[in-house]
Amino acid sequence: MITALLAIDVGGSTSRATLVDYSGNCLGQGRSGGGNPGSNPPDAAAAAIIAAAGAAVSEADAALDIRVAMLAVAGPRNAEVERRLNEAFRAMGLTGPMVMTGDTQAMLPSVTAALDGYCIFAGTGSGAVRVKHGEVDSVVDAVGYLIGDLGSGYWLGHHAAIAVAAALEGRGPKTALTEAVLGGLGIPNDDAVASDGRPQPLRDFIDIIYNKMRPIELAKFAPYVLAHAADPVSADLLARSGRYLLDNFRHVFDPDMPGPVVLGGSVAAHLSGLPNAVADVLREAGHAPDIHLTGDPSVGAAVLALRHEGVVVHEALRARIAASIAARRTTTQA
Repeated sequence: MITALLAIDVGGSTSRATLVDYSGNCLGQGRSGGGNPGSNPPDAAAAAIIAAAGAAVSEADAALDIRVAMLAVAGPRNAEVERRLNEAFRAMGLTGPMVMTGDTQAMLPSVTAALDGYCIFAGTGSGAVRVKHGEVDSVVDAVGYLIGDLGSGYWLGHHAAIAVAAALEGRGPKTALTEAVLGGLGIPNDDAVASDGRPQPLRDFIDIIYNKMRPIELAKFAPYVLAHAADPVSADLLARSGRYLLDNFRHVFDPDMPGPVVLGGSVAAHLSGLPNAVADVLREAGHAPDIHLTGDPSVGAAVLALRHEGVVVHEALRARIAASIAARRTTTQA
């Protein structure tokens, strides 16, 4: 019987499960689809998380005594999803508690053992947090795509769709996003006119958006904005995204607590002006900037699991966890 900790990073599009021992050695890994119950149907979210955990347990290939299941989850809590997870984890060997925390709490320990710092993130969702003593102390935005997540991948994708519709009707500027988005959906961009008098490409675009896509799937258009950053419409959207994220950081920043600051998410990584803007805020407060791009979220979740069990995670141990996870991933993908 092997004693292990189960750490799961749960995002809107991907769920990653990792089994580690108390020394930080990776015993198994699993990956599946999005487990955020706010942007995925609850049944699908639960199934994805369970599949990721099951794959990690299978890879470990041993009888396990799992002392804690630590889930760093994006999105709202869902009692039925949690019930199903707890039942499934017990069958996998969980003997301790199942602990739910926000996915943002795993960002800081993904790159540093520091217990105080800040996280600015823009992936499918977006926001900023201040972390003190290893716990989230303050949050701005991160309220979901229906009422916030300004500057996020969803926000970019949504506004890309708005820009394409406006361009097709002629009430908005022409943009490279039109060809990119329509091409990605397999819609010919021609001069045909639909029976309702609209341009046929727009009619097809509307029908796909409302009949074949869930609202959160508008985030799939965000990569087109990133890929066409020189396009004036895209450039404006990216500039607005950066301003939203900087404003979020200003709201959580405590001038008496210098950092470090971790930037995370697929969108944040492409906002080239954001690190310098954040650095200026830190300098204005009299601090030397200490800014990092986020690391592997699986590392952060594993650190949280160890800390829950009373293990003091210093930088050497955090680095060992990261190296062990990376080594196993390389071995299994070879």
